[in-house]
Amino acid sequence: MKVRIIEDNDTLEAIQLMKKYTDGNGKFYGFEYNEAVWMRYFLNIVEQQRQNNPHYLAIGCYSEHMLHGFLTANSFQNYYNNKHVMDVKDCIVDLENRNNAYIVYKLFDAMIAHTKEHGGNHWRADSVRGEADSIKYAKLLERRYNAEIHTSVRGIIGEFNYGRR
Repeated sequence: MKVRIIEDNDTLEAIQLMKKYTDGNGKFYGFEYNEAVWMRYFLNIVEQQRQNNPHYLAIGCYSEHMLHGFLTANSFQNYYNNKHVMDVKDCIVDLENRNNAYIVYKLFDAMIAHTKEHGGNHWRADSVRGEADSIKYAKLLERRYNAEIHTSVRGIIGEFNYGRR
C-alpha cells in the first residue's frame, strides 16, 4: 500500500468511501452529518492543496488504484504560542478492511512527514466518533506516536435544566 496526495480526479472515490463509512458507522456525536457540507469542505482542501498551500492536506492510502483510507487536515495557528498545528479533521478507513491500524499508521506517518517538511512540529487529531471508538482511535495514536490523550467535551444545547441535577 502506498500513500499519495488526493487529486481532483480522486475525489469521487474518497467521497464514496466517506459515504460508506458514515452509513456503516452510525451518526457522529453532537451533530447530523450533512454530505453536501462535508463535500464542500473536502473539495476545498483538495483545491488548496492543488495550489501548493502546505497548510492543507488530503492524502489517501492506495493499493494499485483502490482507496483503502484517507486523511484530511489543515493547520491552525495556536493562540497560546503562535505556532502552527496540523489538525487532522478526518481519518476515514474502509470498515471492511482488516488492516485499518496499518492504514491509519501509513496516513499519519505521511501527515507527520508533510508537516515536518514544511517546518511544523505539532499535530492533533480529534474524533467525532462515539466514546468507545474515539478511545480506541486515541489509544492507537498514543501508542504509535507517543502522543498524549486529552479530553474534549461536546454538548448539545436543548431543553434541560442548566443548574444542578
